[in-house]
Amino acid sequence: MSEVDNEESEGGKKGGILKIILITIGVIVLIAGTAVGTLFITGFFDEKPAEEDPEVALEEIEAELEQTEEGLATGPEPLTAEIEQKFLISYYTFTDAFQVNLFGSRKIMQVKLGLSTYYDEDTMFNEEEGTPGWIPRHLVGIRAGILKSLRKVTEETMNTDEGQQELLEELRLVINESLEKYEKTTSAPIEEVYFTELIIQ
Repeated sequence: MSEVDNEESEGGKKGGILKIILITIGVIVLIAGTAVGTLFITGFFDEKPAEEDPEVALEEIEAELEQTEEGLATGPEPLTAEIEQKFLISYYTFTDAFQVNLFGSRKIMQVKLGLSTYYDEDTMFNEEEGTPGWIPRHLVGIRAGILKSLRKVTEETMNTDEGQQELLEELRLVINESLEKYEKTTSAPIEEVYFTELIIQ
């Protein structure tokens, strides 16, 4: 009787191990099947189009480089009149004179000023009603800034060329600051400021 029990227990052990092996193999097959199915669904096994082939992409880049080199060898095309027009300088003269007392003196200075710019003339100086340029649109603020600077000027400053040039540069900065405050611009619109009339008496 004990021999029969031993044989049955050994058979039970073998059957238990066999079940574990079969379950493990089943799980591995299931995982592998899921992975392969996912790769098929995502297109992993599909043929890649020629445009994604690195060799084809490299050939296209080399062809573009050759075209660029040929273009550089022939030189740039001549500028059109429209492009050249953008680099023409435009001038503007304030119609009213600026009159101030020289600082620390009884003398009066009266000046008329002119401006120059490479910006579009209509954008900067158009005086038509409804579509004013930047200068006419902000004229009150610009004149106020200019007068504020002129009130600080001394007679000694105006007696030298260097002093006058420094004053003109200061006025240019004042005008540009006023324009840049209210208009969208990436560079200083006014290139230079000039005395078109200068009287000290």
